[in-house]
Amino acid sequence: MANEAFKFTGEDALNYEQYLGPLLFEPSALELLSFVGPPDVPVVLEIACGTGRLTRHLRYYFPSSTKLVASDISPDMIELARSHLKDPSIEFQMADAQQLPFSDNSFDLVVCQYGLMFLPERLKGFKEIFRVLKPGGRLVFSTWDSVDKIPLVGLIFNQFILPFFQGEDLTRFLVPFSMYEPAILSGLLQDAGFTDCSVVPIQFTSRSVSPEAVVNGFLVKHPLGRQVAAKDPAAVEPMAEEMQRRLALRFGVSDFVFDLKALVGIGRK
Repeated sequence: MANEAFKFTGEDALNYEQYLGPLLFEPSALELLSFVGPPDVPVVLEIACGTGRLTRHLRYYFPSSTKLVASDISPDMIELARSHLKDPSIEFQMADAQQLPFSDNSFDLVVCQYGLMFLPERLKGFKEIFRVLKPGGRLVFSTWDSVDKIPLVGLIFNQFILPFFQGEDLTRFLVPFSMYEPAILSGLLQDAGFTDCSVVPIQFTSRSVSPEAVVNGFLVKHPLGRQVAAKDPAAVEPMAEEMQRRLALRFGVSDFVFDLKALVGIGRK
C-alpha cells in the first residue's frame, strides 16, 4: 500500500506517532470529525487508521452502541493504535483497502483520513468501500492538498527532498500529496457509484514545539531520511541542519503555528 518512502513499520511507526501524530494527524482528525454527520450511526468502519489519532475521536464522537471497526494494512500501526487507545470497544482489524475483508452492505459510514492516496488502484479502493457500505451509507475521506499550497510541507519537499533526488522518479516522494484535484476526487466517487458527491477544500492550523521536531518528523526519524542516506550517507546531517535553519527563519525558533490544507470528499451509496 505504501512505497518505501512512506512505509511505517517497527520503530518508524513509533516515530510516526510521536512526531507526525501531533503535527499533522491530530489537528486533521478534529477537522475531519466535523464532516462525519450525526452520531446516531450503528456501524462505522475506519480505513487506514494508522496509530489511531482519528480512531480515538471517532470513539468519543459516536455512542457506545455504535460498533467501530478500525482497519489498517500495517500490523505495527494497528498494534500501536490498540496499545495507545486501550479500548476494547474498538475492533481492530488488518485490511487492504483494495480487498476489504467485509461482507457487502456491512457499514453505515466509512471514514478514511489520508489513506486513499497510497492505493495502487484507487478506483478499486473506492469501489470496495462502495461495496461494503449499506444502501444510503456514506463515505467521508480526506486527502492533502498539493505541497505548493502547504507552506511548511512545500519548504521541506521543494527546497530539500525533491532537489536532492533530481533526475530520479520524484513521484514516489509526492504520493501523500498526489490527490489534490477536486475534479479527480469527484470522478473517483462517481465512477465507483457514489451519489450526492462533494469535495470541500479545508484549511486549518497546527503547531510545532520547534523546527527540530519538524525535521525529526519529516527527515531524521522518517523513512525519507533513510532514502537520503541510501543515496549519500553523509547528506542527512547537513540537510537536517539546513532544514532546521530555514524552518526557524520562516516559522520561528520555538513553538510556532502553521497552516495546513486538505480536501474532504463525501459520497453516498
